[in-house]
Parts: sequence; structure tokens; C-alpha cells
Amino acid sequence: MHLDGRVALVTGGGTGLGRATALELARAGASVAVNYSRSRQEAELVARQIRDRGGSALAVLADITDGAAVSSMVASVEERLGRVDILVNNAGTTRYVAFSDLGAVSAEEWRRIMDVNVTGAFLCSRAVAPGMQARGAGKIINVASNSAFTSAGSSIPYVVSKAALVSLTRCLATALAPTVQVNAIAPGWMLTEWIDRHVPPDRAREIRSGAVPLVPVEDVVRTLMGLVTNDSVTGAVSVVDCGEMLG
Repeated sequence: MHLDGRVALVTGGGTGLGRATALELARAGASVAVNYSRSRQEAELVARQIRDRGGSALAVLADITDGAAVSSMVASVEERLGRVDILVNNAGTTRYVAFSDLGAVSAEEWRRIMDVNVTGAFLCSRAVAPGMQARGAGKIINVASNSAFTSAGSSIPYVVSKAALVSLTRCLATALAPTVQVNAIAPGWMLTEWIDRHVPPDRAREIRSGAVPLVPVEDVVRTLMGLVTNDSVTGAVSVVDCGEMLG
């Protein structure tokens, strides 16, 4: 798999799946911009690891829910690395709230989750799309979740946001066809920092004990990389959850 000469932007690229994706894109030859909003040290470490291995990378700060900040980020990446050929919309957030506790989901919390998980992906895609269309090629990968199809997950707004991201994927695939391919991956539970940050300790221990299938991050990255290098797939969602959706 050769991505020499390509430039990739990975949002939320400092930790978890984003980190693994950024490192793999670099290993395949791409120059990588590692976006972060809060995890500065982690993002800079990923970029440094890539450079230490002979690659080209930079850490770039931007709040992906802010259109002006996103435009500035993309302009900075294009100035320093070149036009963005690959966008991985990986950044996401949630808060664990039982489905039955509707009153615990505030309007502010709802908007925050939707803004990061859906609006951010749209704003980043909108910012890189003109360059991709001008060159006649580009790849956008959205990181959804199998919860988009199961109506079960960390909270109602999280599940709804991931379902919306699946719909956004198909809409963007239509809007940017035929030159830009837009797809999504929908992982199940992965053993990453996400569990520690967003899941209550009791539930985290249950997940780690094997109560649900745990997907190796490497398998998710391999699936994502397949979409990055395939010109014939667009508007698709690849579920990677060890069969969890089968029951």
C-alpha cells in the first residue's frame, strides 16, 4: 500500500483510533496532519513519532465545530504539507447517560455531542472538498459506530449522532461524486482511551472482562486503509464489530 506524495488530515489524531490511523497512514507514505483540540501533548507525540521514522507530520490545533477554525486549519496544512488528499473524520465525543434517563440529557449536552460528531465532520469535509474536486481525486472517511444501527450505546445523543454521520456519509458521497469517494467505518467496542474517558468504571470493567466483543484497533485501521485505497467504493459503511450486531 503506497500513499507516497499524499497528504492526510486526521481529526482527533492524538489518541486511540486516530493515533493508530495517523501512524499507519504515515507508514504507507502519506504526510500526516494530526488535529487536536485538547490533547496537544498526545498529538505532538504522534507527529514526532512519524518524523522520527522518516515521515512528514505536524500537529495542528483546531476546534472542528468552528467553521473559521477549520478553514484556518486546512489552509495551514495545505501551506505546510500540501493539498489534503485524505480526510479522516475521527474526532468524537460522548457522555455516558442511561437511555431511560431522558432528563439527564440537557439541550446543551445534546448540541455539544451533535456539534463534535456531526457538524465537525461536515465542516472539515466542506473545507477540503474544493481542493479534492479541483484535483479530481480525494478520500473522506468518517468514523461512525455500530451503535448507529443497534439503538444502543453510551447515550441517546451519541447514538443519534452516529446515525446522522452515516447519513452524512451517503449525502457527501452523492454530492462529491464521481471524483471524491466518501465512506464510513462503524467499529464496535475497541480497547482504547475512549473507554476510560467516557464510560463509568463499572461498565468499563464489564467491557474489559469480555462481556462484549472487543475489536482490535489494528483491524479497524486495516478496514479504514482499504477504503483509503479503493476508488470503486463510495457511500458505504463498513461495520467492524466482531459480529456484535448479529446478537
